[in-house]
Amino acid sequence: MSGRYGRYTSVKLASLARSARPFPSQPGPPRGLLRLYRWLDLPHFFTAAIFLVLLITAIQPVTDPDFWWHLTTGDWILSHHAIPRHDLYTFTVPDHRWITHEWLSEVVMAGLFGLGKLPLVSLFFGALLAAGFVLVYRSIDRRVNFVVAGLSLVLGAAAANVIWGPRIQMVTFTLSALTLLWIKRFCEGKSRAIYLLPLVVLLWANLHAGFFIVYVFLGVALVAEAAKVVLHRPDALALGRLRALALVLLASLAAAIVNPNGWDIYLYPLQTVGSGVQQTLIVEWHSPNFQMAEIRIFEATIFLLLLGLAVARRVETRQLLLLLTGLGLALQSQRNLALFTVVAVPALADYGQQAWERLRPRLKRSGRPLPASGLMASVNGLVLVLLAALVMVQMLPSLVQRVDGKLVARDFPVKAADFLVQHPPPGHMLNVYGYGGYLIFRLFPQQPVFVYGDAAVTGDKLLEDYAHLQYLYPDQPQLLEHYGVNWVIFHSDDAIITELRQDHNAPGHTGWFELHTFDKATLMMRDTPDNRAYATSALG
Repeated sequence: MSGRYGRYTSVKLASLARSARPFPSQPGPPRGLLRLYRWLDLPHFFTAAIFLVLLITAIQPVTDPDFWWHLTTGDWILSHHAIPRHDLYTFTVPDHRWITHEWLSEVVMAGLFGLGKLPLVSLFFGALLAAGFVLVYRSIDRRVNFVVAGLSLVLGAAAANVIWGPRIQMVTFTLSALTLLWIKRFCEGKSRAIYLLPLVVLLWANLHAGFFIVYVFLGVALVAEAAKVVLHRPDALALGRLRALALVLLASLAAAIVNPNGWDIYLYPLQTVGSGVQQTLIVEWHSPNFQMAEIRIFEATIFLLLLGLAVARRVETRQLLLLLTGLGLALQSQRNLALFTVVAVPALADYGQQAWERLRPRLKRSGRPLPASGLMASVNGLVLVLLAALVMVQMLPSLVQRVDGKLVARDFPVKAADFLVQHPPPGHMLNVYGYGGYLIFRLFPQQPVFVYGDAAVTGDKLLEDYAHLQYLYPDQPQLLEHYGVNWVIFHSDDAIITELRQDHNAPGHTGWFELHTFDKATLMMRDTPDNRAYATSALG
């Protein structure tokens, strides 16, 4: 038995065997009981407790604004037996090309929702995220102490806490963790599973555009391993394995085009990353705000990594380059914090283990580990049961979430949408960006929206115009006329609502009146006779 559990467990089992046979005539514990003691010893107990706690992070209620239009798209694909090629949801850019890079995830999401509504969606993505955590944990070197490994995983998960949830991005997190694990094991000569990576990319390219990270990870690994060859490092890959790594990269590049969009699949991530408007206006693409409490753990992780690098005696080149790549991506956009977790946790555990090994000789040792016993196993088992019960309590909101429930109404205009379904207003809407997906879910196909979460479909020009409308630029009245906006739905405290409530009647500008406020969502309409008649009819 070897690895982070082996030595500790074998000593405890030996102690158990000695303590269990005080007299030669007495029978020893049954083999099944010995196995139970082994799986409830301190290392296994600690690791199980870590993953139970991480389930709280993994299984969360649906709060992502994009979830709703993804769900609607999945339903559309299933009902039409086709992949949409152009925008379905807006009146502003209906002719725009749509690269449906998430079509398969959307179909899966629609199927899950049809079977078990929001709770099943949360459980599925929670299981997917938990699988990603397991893969990240397995990327940690086996020589790392179980405490260091577990705490590194918890810290890495906490560093990206703003990202986790029932989102299609979790596909990329988990498959990125799988990619890194396969690269590590291949470079260490322990596995050839990396030859399956092109098949993973083929699936991934139909699930989410984050498959691009495969090329980044493989490219960094190739550079690191080629540098070892050039420098004649003793741990350098054989040239044949280096060529195999390059061939896997080429095969993965080719595999991605097997999707409904063909080569166009490569355009989507390039459009997104290359769009200054999206990077500026969409919060998720902003750099992490270190003034936010949620980002402080990411900040602390960076400092711990720097400290680990300072004390580490061995720094593996490939691991360091991947760490720097992940850190650079995360500092560029908080959306990439999940990728930072994938590369940072193994590095943090490695450096933490080296720091522990340097510190351990200076610490006073007790001389022997605590012996394993039935009492210890029972206590550990009881604690795990209690912890599992606590996790279930924390997960309960996700397991009982309803489409018309309080959790959804907290973030989305449920009552306003109910009103709009019953009393469809005339003309075009101007909606706040974050409401777009939910309004699509409730109003499609009868009422198109102004803007929604797929910024690559709507394009930079519409995003710029939306920003001018929302933030009260001087050309706002002209844009309202240009798009033929007849009514507006925004958060009640948004500046545009405050402005329209003032009902100013400048030359060439029609005034506005408040139709109604539903919880935190306010509807404003142009002050025209037809709209007043509609308001009287709808509100009674």
